[in-house]
Amino acid sequence: MNKEIQGFCLCIGMMGLAYVALLILLVLFTGAKIVKTIMIVASISAMLLSLGLSSQVKSRIKKKIFNQAC
Repeated sequence: MNKEIQGFCLCIGMMGLAYVALLILLVLFTGAKIVKTIMIVASISAMLLSLGLSSQVKSRIKKKIFNQAC
């Protein structure tokens, strides 16, 4: 995957996660029932975020998580 598409996926993924954060705040303050929407947007954003990361960055993140967990 070329760098432009990776950057685009990262950007859209981060914007989606920011949108999820705003939706969660909306739910907390108003009590709106939009849990399904939040889950769908969060999962698509996480998928795009993982597509945008290079394999080296993914392996570094996994190492950090496993080292902190153990």
